Amino acid sequence: MYCQICNRKMPFKKRNGEYYFEAVELFPKDYVDIEHEALYIALCPLCAAKYKEFVKREHEQCDEVIALIKEGGSPRIPILLGEVKEELRFKPKHYNDLKVVLE
Repeated sequence: MYCQICNRKMPFKKRNGEYYFEAVELFPKDYVDIEHEALYIALCPLCAAKYKEFVKREHEQCDEVIALIKEGGSPRIPILLGEVKEELRFKPKHYNDLKVVLE
C-alpha cells in the first residue's frame, strides 16, 4: 500500500499484518456535506499532517482540487504542501467515483 501523495510504501504493518495509514477526508465538512468512502484518501502520517495543514485549511486549494476533479482530466492533482509542489494520485476507480460524488 502506497501513500497517495509521496507515493512511498506505508511506514509499517500493524500486528494484524495490515499496513498502517491515515484515512483523511479530502475536504472540510462545509465543502461536501455527504459521507462517502470516495471522499477519503490514504496517506502516510507525514503527508496526512501536511495535507491537513496546507490543503484542507486553504479554501483556494480545496476549490482548485474540486475543479480539477470535476474537469475529469488527469487522476494526478497538483497540490502545494507549504512551499513544496506535490501531486495527489488516484487509482482510476477512486477518481471516477470521486467525480460522480462531487457532481
